[in-house]
Formats: sequence, C-alpha cells, structure tokens
Amino acid sequence: MNLLLDTHTVIWYFQDDEKLPSSVADLLEDPDNSLYVSIASLWEIAIKLNLGKLTLEIAFADFRRLLERFLIETLPISFANTEEYLRLALSR
Repeated sequence: MNLLLDTHTVIWYFQDDEKLPSSVADLLEDPDNSLYVSIASLWEIAIKLNLGKLTLEIAFADFRRLLERFLIETLPISFANTEEYLRLALSR
C-alpha cells in the first residue's frame, strides 16, 4: 500500500512519540508499504521551528538521514503530482 504521511505522523514517527497510534506504526513498519512525505510537510516543520511554534526532540538536520533510513520518499510540489497525491492513502 502507498502511504502519504502527514506532518504530525512524520514528527511522531521520527521521535518515537506515544501519540502515534500503534496501528499507524504497524503500517509504517510494514515492508510491503511504500512511504511518502510531501516536501510541503518538511517545509511546514521548518517554518514552525523558525517561528518558535514547534520544538523537536531531534535536530531538523537529522530528518534527511531518517527519511533515508526509513525509506520514506520525499515528493516534490508540482501540479502534476497533485493527481498522484489523490491516489495515495493518507495516514491518520
């Protein structure tokens, strides 16, 4: 299954936060699933950090390494991709 992760899901997953439901964690750890995150989510995190509206237990600079470690593909923002986003399952 293709899973498009929202901003909170990525943060909670990377920080091993108990707010991430175990059912969602199971989906993220299933090797048969493909994981995706929009660059918009990463941009949102950077903006909120810069404004002081978000604090993280991990350095934002570590996100790139964690995306690679967990095989999460970053999706660019383009009009053509918006049609693809509609076909991806949203994690909640």
